Amino acid sequence: MKKKIEKDINIFGKIKRGISDFLYDASVDLHEITSSKKKVDVTALSAVQLKKMKSTRKTKELLCIWSVLILPLIDLIIFWVIGTALSFPIAFEHYTADGLRQYGFYNFEYLFRTITEPNSIFLESLLNSIKYWAFGFFICTPISFFMGFFLYKRIWGFRIFRYIFFLPSLISSVIVAAFFKYMVGPGGPVTQMIEVIFGQEGVLLLADSRYAFGTMLFYNFYTGLTGNVLYWLAAFSRIPVDVTEAGRLDGLSIMGEFRHITFPITWPFLATMLMLMFTGILSGGGAALLLTGGAYGTYDLGYYEYLLTVSGTKNDQGIAGAIGLLKGLIILPLALLINHFITKIEPVEF
Repeated sequence: MKKKIEKDINIFGKIKRGISDFLYDASVDLHEITSSKKKVDVTALSAVQLKKMKSTRKTKELLCIWSVLILPLIDLIIFWVIGTALSFPIAFEHYTADGLRQYGFYNFEYLFRTITEPNSIFLESLLNSIKYWAFGFFICTPISFFMGFFLYKRIWGFRIFRYIFFLPSLISSVIVAAFFKYMVGPGGPVTQMIEVIFGQEGVLLLADSRYAFGTMLFYNFYTGLTGNVLYWLAAFSRIPVDVTEAGRLDGLSIMGEFRHITFPITWPFLATMLMLMFTGILSGGGAALLLTGGAYGTYDLGYYEYLLTVSGTKNDQGIAGAIGLLKGLIILPLALLINHFITKIEPVEF
């Protein structure tokens, strides 16, 4: 029996070597075919021929570049430039009871008037959006940055953590939200755990004003870490291995490597990401559409604009346009100011 097993192993070994030899020979032949093209002797060409060859090469390069950029540019022109131009007048439109369209500042007056009213949905949405942004900027971003660094350093169990954190990005957001509602909903595993540990029965994490917003923040924390970790891993991957190895030879610890090598090299990328996050200071939000429908104090500006645009009247659409215009007027100078400081950061040469 033992001899038979050894014989089978030898047969499989021969088959494996035969396949690998065949693939190697095929790759060598392919390389010879592709590299056997006749090379042009540049020194033997005239000035006109050389200029024509350079022009042809430049044309091919431009065609390659524009073939990649053309679709994003079309998308930018149609949905941002034209869309913004067409939506600008909507912010000033108002319809009377007779259906007559008028232009003025009624929508802006309405927003400034309702922001001071008690139980104002607009004020609640504005404050919640700022809270979402602050939570992502001051808590999620630093944690995801450190997590990305330790995953990059291949700590023990990094493969398991990588799958755990990347899982939300691989699954539809609707499915993730449905699973989350099951976990924290009535009778779910989380509520049962709360009952066992804290002795509180019937805790409604998504249907109680005391817990709903905090639960939404936790949902944003888990689902938001995924994309950020991917960004940081991409930034860390450009760090030269020679630099980190030299640091280890000099006796740098893992935290010393992070402080003196990783952070300075990735700082320009991190600064750009922070600038982009600043531009979204009024665009922060959670999955109100999928989890709470804006109830129990979970409105945000994005969801409020969505309701005004989709479910409201033409006057509500004008109010949504006014909100969008105000957001642009506030964010644009802020983005320009931050970009002014970001451009003064000198990149690390290596």
